[in-house]
Amino acid sequence: MEELRSTEVLDKEILEDARKKAYKILKTADDALAAQNQSWEKKLQRSLKSIQRVYDTRLKKTTEEIFARLPLDKRRLRSETAESLLVNAMNDFLRGLSREKLLDILGGELSGRIKVFADEKASQGECAFIVRYSGMSFTETEELLKKIPGSENGLFDSAYGTDEPGDLEFMEETTVHEFPFIVINTQDMKITASVEGAVLALMKDKRAELASALLGEGALND
Repeated sequence: MEELRSTEVLDKEILEDARKKAYKILKTADDALAAQNQSWEKKLQRSLKSIQRVYDTRLKKTTEEIFARLPLDKRRLRSETAESLLVNAMNDFLRGLSREKLLDILGGELSGRIKVFADEKASQGECAFIVRYSGMSFTETEELLKKIPGSENGLFDSAYGTDEPGDLEFMEETTVHEFPFIVINTQDMKITASVEGAVLALMKDKRAELASALLGEGALND
């Protein structure tokens, strides 16, 4: 009987010892886990602060770049708007002109270019021409060329120091132009004249005056 009690006491001691060891192991594991969690929390906070600093730096830089570009963007937009309004005003003006006036403008542009070409080719003989036109009819084109100084019967012969007329071929331009447009091709040179070109050249010379009249004095700052 005494031996049985001794066995029971021994079993209890073994169980108690096992329980204490298990508790110690669990406690150690809990402490290690808590320490690990605390370490990860610190790392996470450091990472978040680092990310926030990078974000703040980029945001500041982007904001500075935006505000630095803003005056240039506003000026560019004003300039583009002014240019668009000037072009639209030019087109409206041209649409209000008579057909005769439009052809006179083109004739003036073409005459200057033909004179330069004629001076360079004066010492040479017969010359062939291919005339491409748009924004006007064949008849208008033919009549326009007849009015060019130095041209006889529209064949550009006497202008080049020869009594023999050069070949003249007419072709309608594939690209459609709203206003009269002409291209004269020779073996050595291409002569181009257009109503739009003439008016754009005028606009370039008088842009400040036109912009001021159309948009006010503020447009001159662009």
